Order: sequence, then C-alpha cells, then structure tokens
Amino acid sequence: MTTNSGCPISHNKNSLTAGPTGPVVLTDYPLLEKIKHFTREKIPPRNVHGPGYGALGVFTATNPNIAKYSMAKVFQAGKKTKFVARFSGVFVEQGEPDTYRDLRGLALKFKTEEGNWDLLMVNTPIFNCRDMKIGPDAVHALKKDPRTGMSNPNTFWDFIGHHPEAVHHTLMYFTDRVGTPASFRHQNWFGANTYSFINDKKERFFVRFHVTTDLPWIGLTEVQAKAVAGEDPGYLGRDLKAAIERGEFPKWKVQVQIMTEDQGYAMPNIAFDCTKAWKHDDFPLVELGVIECNENPIDYFTQVEEVAFSPARVVPGIGFSPDKLLQGRLLVYDDAQNHRIGANYKQLPINCPLHINSNYDSGGEMNLRTADRFPNYQGSVFNQNEPLPNPAYMEPPLRSDGPVDFYDAPGEGTDLDYYVQAREFLQVMEPKEYQNMCKNIATALVKADIRVITLMMKHFNAINPKLGSTLTSLMEDLSKGNVSATAALYAQLLKDPASCQTN
Repeated sequence: MTTNSGCPISHNKNSLTAGPTGPVVLTDYPLLEKIKHFTREKIPPRNVHGPGYGALGVFTATNPNIAKYSMAKVFQAGKKTKFVARFSGVFVEQGEPDTYRDLRGLALKFKTEEGNWDLLMVNTPIFNCRDMKIGPDAVHALKKDPRTGMSNPNTFWDFIGHHPEAVHHTLMYFTDRVGTPASFRHQNWFGANTYSFINDKKERFFVRFHVTTDLPWIGLTEVQAKAVAGEDPGYLGRDLKAAIERGEFPKWKVQVQIMTEDQGYAMPNIAFDCTKAWKHDDFPLVELGVIECNENPIDYFTQVEEVAFSPARVVPGIGFSPDKLLQGRLLVYDDAQNHRIGANYKQLPINCPLHINSNYDSGGEMNLRTADRFPNYQGSVFNQNEPLPNPAYMEPPLRSDGPVDFYDAPGEGTDLDYYVQAREFLQVMEPKEYQNMCKNIATALVKADIRVITLMMKHFNAINPKLGSTLTSLMEDLSKGNVSATAALYAQLLKDPASCQTN
C-alpha cells in the first residue's frame, strides 16, 4: 500500500499519536492525505440530470445511403464506434428515488475518428420550452421551492399555465411510460432539438434524432412507482446493470427524420420549434445504425460522474440549426462542466477524444497534458509544423432572415401554436393510457392553489372540453375524499403523524 505519491505506507489502522491516548501528531501524512481527499471526493452535482447511471457500448452504422445526407464518417455502413452512455433523471436530485415522476435522459458520447460526438436526448420528442431565455425558469419551476427546500405543487402548474407552448409536453409527462418508466431499457429516446446534416456537396438538411427500442415502451402506474420507490430507490439503475450482467444487452435503433433546408425555412414554426413534433407521415424515420450497451462501468465516479456531455460537440457532417433552445444549450452545457469539473475536463480519460492536435490551450486547474506548447498561438516562424484549420470541413452558411430583434415564435399564441399537437396526441392514446394520464394530472393538479388550477383548466378545456370535464370530475372526487388508499394515508399522515402507528 502506498500514498497517492507512491510512497509505501507502514500502517493503516491507527492514527500516529503521542502516547496511547494522543494527541494525534501532524507528521501522520497518510492520515492527512486520506481525510483531505475524503472531504474533496465529491464534485458539484449537475443542476439537471443529477442522479444517473452509466454503460459502455458500440454503435454499428447500417445504412449505406446516408452519405447523400451527411459526410460524417461515423455513419459509414459497417463502421463500429465505441461510446459511453449516461442514463439519468432530469429534474430529480441526487438521493431521490428513480421512480419519481420525471423526464428521463440518455446522453451518448461517441469516440469517433473525427473527434467526439455527443448526442443528448430525453424520453419525449419535444421540450417544454423553445428558447433558452426561458430554460432556467422551466428548471426552477420543477425544482424545490428556494424558501423551504421542499417541492411546491404550485410552481410546476403555474409555469405551464403561463407558457402554454408546454401543454403538449405536459400531457406526455403525465403518461406512465414517460413520467414513471418501468425500465431505461424499455424507453424510446429523442434528440428533440433540430440539428443539421451536411454532405460532401455542402448541402444542408435539417434532422431530428430518434433512438428507438424493439422492446415495449412501458411505464409504471403511479401506485406501482411509489411502491417501488419505497422498496428500491435505485431500481432503474439496478435493472440496467443487471440486464447487462446477464448478457441481455440493451439495443436501440438510431434513426433520424430528415427535411431539406428549403422545407425547414418554409415551416420554421415546426422545423425550429422544439415544442413541436415532426409528423412521421411527412418525415419518416431513416435508420443510421444500432447502439448496444454491452459493458458496465467499473468506477462510478470516473466513468459516470465525471463524464461530461455537450450538444456543441459535433463532428464534420453534423451541425446545428436556428433552433433557439439548441443555440443556448451550446453554451450552457460546456459552462456547466467547466464549473463542475474544471477547465480541463476534456482531458479526463472518459472525456478525452481518440486524437487531439492542438497547442493553443495551456495551464488551468488539473491540466493533465504534458506537451511542448511553444508557441501556444497560431502563426509563428518558430513552428513550421503547427496544426492548421482545414477548410474542407467548412459548413455552408446558415441563413439570416431579418434585423436583430426579440421575436416571438411564429404563430405565437394561436390554437395551432399551443393546442393542435396536444389535441392530436390525445387522439392516438390508448384508452387505458389516457385514463391513467388523467388520473396522474388530477392527482398532481388538485394540490395546487385554486388560482393555478383555474389557469390550467383554461388550457385543458382549450385542448379538448372532454379532457377538461374529466379532470374536473377527478379533482372533485379527490377533494371529497374519494381517493386511493395511498393518497388517503398520505393526507392523514400530514394531519397527524402519530396516526401511522394505528393505520
């Protein structure tokens, strides 16, 4: 056994003391090193996607025709690319059960020959906001009340009520398969933001990523989710790990919806608005390949906690779009990782690309690269072999369509903007799924302030009067005490904690 400097340790049970009863002497360096590292062994948790689990795997490209859309080498048919995956909650915080109602996230880091490509996804094809200016507010509304450190039943609904572009997403959030998944393995995943594909002719296409399972997309009921939370708070992570250990490697198809550049600019209210879904009839799924998670991490901290993702990490052939939420995410994710891990987090083995050829960054906390960085700037008589940009990777320009200003989303406030896709979503739901969604919404909404309930009911009635009447009836039953045994016990417990001893 050695210290972290490699020096042998002679004793690792008792502290070095002046006599049997002490005091402890400062020359016990192994003790000092051990306790100082212990107090620093955690890093700040992610503000979103806090609790998570990891897996390693391989992406196999399968479609020989993708080159007409993207020149990315990772998509060349037959090519295999290793990746690291992180499955997570979104708004829940570390220590909270896996089965709390929440979105779920899947982030993939592909180690390609052209650099790292990060693909960040959630288990809904849309988001609840479409501009990064609102992004922090959307997170705050689903987090704890800063006055109390506890959840507040008003804040979520109050936010949605004032941002009706989020109602379609909210309906999905309260389904069992999205809000309380039965397994990470039984989930579909979506990039939700709009990206670009660029081919070798410098033609741009707009795309949305889908990662779809061949397993049933299923969830737990509200009652089942609460029961599992009490029995095994880490249930989703344990299910993933156990499946990989059994050799039942989770697999998903990686697919994209594709539209031309002209189509995108002709319908910006759909193409670049991430609160809107693209209809599959208009933009069918095109397969890119298959991902398989076939290995569990062996060190949770270095492979799961320190892995760092950003949608800004793309490779030649993949680019961005005028999607306003995506534009903001290109900044916020890297900034978050700089805060959490430090300016050199990309040098950590889990984040480091296969190849790097740069000498323009130097120093900083925890710099791991020892290199001759002179001169550490571009353009010098002292470096005839300096790395240079390659214009072959230049993207075609994105269009600009007007003066700089603060613009509303196209069609802001109309029925088409707020309610049409939510109405269509209800029409394709299975009856049982619809019933459970209504129960889940009513159970959550009835706890809110009457002003918040009134605001939300205007939106639910605008989507569909039948939805509004169903929710009203369910909330009336809940208010009268016609509730499940679990909800009744909870209400009684709040009034009289001692009552749990007799009930």
